[in-house]
This record gives sequence, C-alpha cells and structure tokens, in this order.
Amino acid sequence: MTAQVNDVPSGRRTRRTRSTTVAALVALCALAAGCSSEAEDLGVVWDTPVDREAEQQGNGAWLSGDTLVHSRFDTVRGYDARTGKRSWEYVPPGRSAVCHATADTDSSVVILTRDGEGAPASAKSELCTTAVAIDGKNGRELWQLSLSAGEFGLHGLDPSPLSAGGGIAVLLTKDELHAVEVRSGKPRWKAAVPQGCVPRRAAVAQRQVAALLACGGTERYEGDKIPGDAELHTAAFAPASGALLWSAPLGGRSTVPWDARADFVSADPVVVAASSSGDSESGAYFSFGGNGRPNPPIDFSGPYGEIKLAGRLTAAVDDHRLYALPLHRVRNSRVDPHRLTAFDLATGDPVWGGTVDDDRLDGDTGYHIIPQDGKITVLTSRHETSFSGDRSSSFSLRVLDGATGEQREVRSFPEDDDPVDTFFVYEGRLIGARYDSYGSRSKPFTAYERR
Repeated sequence: MTAQVNDVPSGRRTRRTRSTTVAALVALCALAAGCSSEAEDLGVVWDTPVDREAEQQGNGAWLSGDTLVHSRFDTVRGYDARTGKRSWEYVPPGRSAVCHATADTDSSVVILTRDGEGAPASAKSELCTTAVAIDGKNGRELWQLSLSAGEFGLHGLDPSPLSAGGGIAVLLTKDELHAVEVRSGKPRWKAAVPQGCVPRRAAVAQRQVAALLACGGTERYEGDKIPGDAELHTAAFAPASGALLWSAPLGGRSTVPWDARADFVSADPVVVAASSSGDSESGAYFSFGGNGRPNPPIDFSGPYGEIKLAGRLTAAVDDHRLYALPLHRVRNSRVDPHRLTAFDLATGDPVWGGTVDDDRLDGDTGYHIIPQDGKITVLTSRHETSFSGDRSSSFSLRVLDGATGEQREVRSFPEDDDPVDTFFVYEGRLIGARYDSYGSRSKPFTAYERR
C-alpha cells in the first residue's frame, strides 16, 4: 500500500499517512449509489463550533476509530465522529506551544513536539525539545521524551523531527534516527545509518522507514557538523529492526546539495520533491523502486507546465503514478491555469493530462489530491468575478479514474461554506477537516451527506 506523507498535515499541506482514508473513494461511490459524473450537492449534517485564529505551526487533523482529532499551536482536541461534539482537550503546559504534530491512527496515538514547559518560544535551548504522545481516544498523555536541540536537522532545517505509523514513532535526535513503541515510548531500535551520513528527515510506512541523509563531503569548517559539500541521499530501513534495506544518492548523476529544500511526497514507494539547490524553483521529483533502484526524475518544469515551490507537496502518489497540478503560462490570460497531470513513476513521462487544453477538472483549480484503489479524489475551487465586480467562490470534490483521468463523480460543497483541507469518510458521511487556514477563524470539522 502506498504511504502518502502529505496526508497528515501539520502547519502546511504536507506530511500525511493514509490509514484514515483507506476506504474513502470506495465509500464515496457507495454514497452516490454508483459513481456519476453529474454534480450533486452535499448538505451539512453537523458543524463543530468556529475556532479562534491559529498560527502556522502544529496544525493537523485525523480520524482514528470513532474520534476526530484536531491539532493547532495551543491545543489538541478530540471530537465524536458521530455527533461532532468535543470529547477531550489537551493543552500544552505553561507557555509552551505545539511545534509539530503527527499521528498513528491505527494505534490511536497523536505525537507532537512542543516547547519546554514554562519556556517562552524565544528560548532556543528549550524550543521544540519535548516529544509527547497523546491517547487519541481520551486525550491523556501517554509518554514524554526529551529531544536534543541542535543547529542541524531537528530545529534548524527540519520542522518535523518525528514521524509515526505501524506502531512505532521515529524520532530524529542527536543526529540519529531512533524508533520507540508508539503507545509506551519504549525504545525499539537505532537505525543503521551508513557511515559518513547524518539523517535529516524520516517518514514511516508499513513496509519501510524512509529517510533523507546528508552524506560524504570533505569541506568542513569549524563548528560544522555537516561538510559544506555533502550531498543528499535517501535510504530505507526495516520498521521492525532499523536495519538498512538500501541507500542511494538522491540526484543520480546530478548531485543534490545536503541543504537543498527536500520533502517526502511518499514513503512507500519513496518519492522525494527536491530543489536543485537551496530553495530554488528548479528541481525534480525523485522516485525509487522497492530495491532502491532510481527511476527517471520528473522535473518541476517541462512541456507539461511548471510545478512551483509552494505547490510541490500538493502532488500525491500511488503504486505506479505521481499526480500533480502543473501551472501553465497562457499569453493574454488573466489567470494561468493549473492542469491535473498523471506521471508514470517508472518512466517519468506524463500518462494523461499535461497540456493546457487537457482540463480534467472542468475549469476548477485542484488544491488537494488523495489516491486510493485506482482512483483519485481531488478537492477543487473556483473563483469568479461578476460584471459588477462581485467575487464568488465555490468548492467541489471530484473523483477520477487514476489510469485514464476520466471523471467519475462530482460533489459540490454548500455555498458560503469554508473550504476543507482534507476529508474522511465515516459511517456513510463525508467529514471535511480544516487546519490550514491559520490567521482566520474556521470550523475544525463539518459532516456532510448527499442531498
């Protein structure tokens, strides 16, 4: 099963596992009593109360069993998935704040990093150095671990020093990868990182733990942990033991510097979005087969359009394809459109989409993609301005065939409803989650049904 890293959000539309949406697309068609390309409206069953403004860190949402969990910088809350009523709340102690959150939904555990208790955010020695596990059923704290601060990785380049899934949490600390049991916090293993390499980021899947490593290099200056000419490698480790399964340079024949912007799109298969250097707009998606054999890269720019830095992690992956939303520059157009495009991971070539005239979303703009069981669900938006200057927005959910790009189903969200950032299917209802609208007030969850 493909392990999407950007299905569990935290602070941006990134980093997600797929256990909460495993049957989502099948259930969507069941809701419709057979998939249809005719648009149908969704009606609101219940809303959670409007939340106050959030900040950019610590944001996320998950469905675990019968509980919906919502995380933000100052609190983590649980809601009954049947009614939307709040069932528990965890508040970080003192002046501390949630820096990052993730979840192992199969184990009903939310894991977060936060500031040291009582320490202001400006106290760098205490910043994000505590890992806390919370029981997703009742909000009770299960365990705490202290993480070491450092200039590299944990608090410098990597805002997400932990990942969880399959009953383990993998922590990046002391320039090492350590796994602990997700419910007890007991140590499981230390990863067998190749000699001369330092881990930078990890992502957990059922069959493997993927990691980005800074490897090699000789140009070391005083005080540097990583040589200036080190390069990025990717590696996979056994989730039961931490044994090295394989490792490979990230860029193949082209070296990717260790400090380039790089993020996992998927942990299984391993797919990484990486800049050619720093935060450069140039770069590619790099993918690897099960034995670590590299596939041809998918460049961020080509005849199929441009994939901008801010939109790289909108991409999603199944076992064979990468789905992305490249931007197309259109002369004399007020709006440059994005076009949903599928790429073959084995060849790097577009399978369908890829041209400005090939519009699979009926003029809408996609902003979130979830693949499952040969289909993909795309959350879309449409913004229009009338002749009188009035602006209006509408939001939809579209289900397409992953192999052909043929649209199977369309759902329209209610007018004046805030956009959802992801969704879950629970007992025949669609539950939209909002976590990315920091800086404005929003309802964490809304349950919908077909009307």
